[in-house]
Amino acid sequence: MENERMKEKRTQLIPYALLGLCLALLLFYLFKSVSLKKRLTLAEANQQQNVEQAAYQQKLMRIDSMLLRGDYGSALKAYHTELDNKDLQDASGIELRIAMAQQFLSLQQGNQADQQVLALQDSLDSIQSQRRVLPQEIRSYDSLSFALEKSKVQLANMKRRLMNRSIGQYLTFTNTKGSQMHYVGQVKNDMANGFGVALLNTGSRYQGEWHNNQRHGEGSFYWADGEYYIGNYANDKRNGLGTYYWPNGEKYVGQWKDDKRNGAGTFYGKDGAIVTEGVWTDDKLEKKGQERRSRR
Repeated sequence: MENERMKEKRTQLIPYALLGLCLALLLFYLFKSVSLKKRLTLAEANQQQNVEQAAYQQKLMRIDSMLLRGDYGSALKAYHTELDNKDLQDASGIELRIAMAQQFLSLQQGNQADQQVLALQDSLDSIQSQRRVLPQEIRSYDSLSFALEKSKVQLANMKRRLMNRSIGQYLTFTNTKGSQMHYVGQVKNDMANGFGVALLNTGSRYQGEWHNNQRHGEGSFYWADGEYYIGNYANDKRNGLGTYYWPNGEKYVGQWKDDKRNGAGTFYGKDGAIVTEGVWTDDKLEKKGQERRSRR
């Protein structure tokens, strides 16, 4: 009799157990569904952000093309329009582009001023030559003669200052990798020497020290896709200590030679934690670890 009661109780418990199991499975899949939905929403938001950023980069490259064509006024106006857009971040150096466009425009106006100075100088020379053949009684206008001579001296000084400018000059040349460079900065012997900024026809830019049209010394190079390098250069290549950054927050800090990682270096993850470190040879880590490729 007792056994039959125990069997009956167990039989009655089975539906409850099955019901509890079903509820547990339901809660598990419900939680998993919510989690997947959140991940999907986040992925869609990231995708939308990437699409907007790509469109923004394309817009900036179209404006950069105005700058390369020499349409500095239109480029400057377009840059200011983008800067006033509060919904977009300054991820591509828009303020630097504005500064370069202003410099280019100023230099263009300065070149026009040079021509005006030279034209006025020629006019004064012509007046002076005519004055020598005028009758003796007209030469008595000493005040006019004095004014002409004073103007010639002032214009000669202005011309000399314009001809001797060493900061803020504009050059175009081709670098060692075949890219056209539009350069604004210090110039010596008709070449980039000292500090300056260059915009490449690829959309990249470099700001830093130069020697004979080559990147040499401390500088920063920014690629159009968001990667950038800050450190030392020699003979137009990354040489010495420098840091290479990826858009996702990862970075490499260490030694470079001929645009490749050579020597001691450390690779950091996007959270700032060390992923791997050691000695590198021609962009390869001599011990096993995670690697990221840098630009050649």
